[in-house]
Amino acid sequence: MISLSVLVVFELVIFIIGILIHPALMILIPLGSIMLWWLIKNPAIALMIMSLTAIIKGYLITYVPIFEIIDITLVTTIIIWLGLIKMALEGKWEIPDEIKTPVFLFLVFGLLLIVSLFYSPSPVYGLRKIIRFNTFAFTMFITPIIVIKSSADSKRLLTMFKSLLVVIIGIMLFQFVYFLTKGDFAVVLAFWNRISIPGANPIQVSRYLAIGAGMMITILIRNRQGQSLHHLVMLSAILLSIILSGSRGPLVSVVFGILVYALLFEKDHIKRIVGFGFLAITLVTILLLLLPEDLTERFLNIAQGSVVLTQQGIRRVSTIMTRFEFWSMSIQTWFSSIYNFVFGLGAGGFSSLFIWRDWHWYPHNLFFETMAELGCIGLLIGSAFIKKSFEKIKAGLHLGSFTDHTALWVSGTIVMFFAAQFSGDFNDNRVLWMLIGITIASTHVDSLERLRIVQNNSVKMVNVIE
Repeated sequence: MISLSVLVVFELVIFIIGILIHPALMILIPLGSIMLWWLIKNPAIALMIMSLTAIIKGYLITYVPIFEIIDITLVTTIIIWLGLIKMALEGKWEIPDEIKTPVFLFLVFGLLLIVSLFYSPSPVYGLRKIIRFNTFAFTMFITPIIVIKSSADSKRLLTMFKSLLVVIIGIMLFQFVYFLTKGDFAVVLAFWNRISIPGANPIQVSRYLAIGAGMMITILIRNRQGQSLHHLVMLSAILLSIILSGSRGPLVSVVFGILVYALLFEKDHIKRIVGFGFLAITLVTILLLLLPEDLTERFLNIAQGSVVLTQQGIRRVSTIMTRFEFWSMSIQTWFSSIYNFVFGLGAGGFSSLFIWRDWHWYPHNLFFETMAELGCIGLLIGSAFIKKSFEKIKAGLHLGSFTDHTALWVSGTIVMFFAAQFSGDFNDNRVLWMLIGITIASTHVDSLERLRIVQNNSVKMVNVIE
């Protein structure tokens, strides 16, 4: 009776709002409410949406004015936590003991960031970094650990990721076709001669694509001959899209990431690794030679830098040399004093090395950023987190191999780990934290399911003997 009364009041309120503001709200509000409840019941879906916010946020702000006021990242975070709270109330929130160490180290790292604000020379950027890391990055790390209860959950997440990847590739290829037919870009970006999702930094898009490329190569390595054609086509489309984005770091990350993954976990497929590795490099080379020069300039003329549209006009900036300079500055700062060596400059402190002092500047490398801002203490905690995470992931091996779906998560995580060494700060690399969480959870549930199978088989054998 109470539920019916609430429903009547809700419908009445919607009716009044529709009359006073716009009739369409009579439909949109109920639909929005249904979607909200659906996302709360499925925080994994909200997590996948959140992983895309760095890509879609600019577009939403540009074309949907309400998102100038409403932060889509914050909204998805709230939805995820509502879903996690719902799971907790239902008794479904459980962090396995085997995974608690990486979670603890992640929390300690976030706490260290908070403490470092007290001595940071860049408190504004530092505070922003702390809030975002301990809110958004932590959410993306912990959510998969909580929601992945079985291999089916991991596979479902993987399917969603692949679907999003297809959409991104489709948009990139559409803009490429537009460029070929019209001779101009469908969307003018601040980054000249680079194709991207409208409103998105090409680096964010290409890193998402790089993860997909790593997964596709992993599938090719593990698949039997004769089952690889459509995956090869998909890989070609992804590599083309990465080149179109003009981002070199993610492309290099695919090479290093897959090489490391293969050497660590796919030693039984050495011939296929060499073969498909050579094929991927050949594909990239052919694409670079065949594509219009406007789209490949960043790859073929590395020394000249990039043409960037700034407030001061069009400038050419060598992003590669800038990276090396930032890394050198990080090392020099780390060794500049005993205090900096131990504690670092504090959260956001790297930006104090520039004339702006308190701006969004960072070394574009997780380790250099850690050593510069959090010193030896941060480096030890961060390294311990990576080490423990790797150990938990490696524990998911069975007879020297992962399950097919987990292998894709592992390879994607390693590719993203390398990508994080070329761009982004702690918070910008939140997709990495999500992938680590997914991979840890996926390998863990795989181990549990194998254990159940062994136990069930043992029980059956005992019953047969009896």
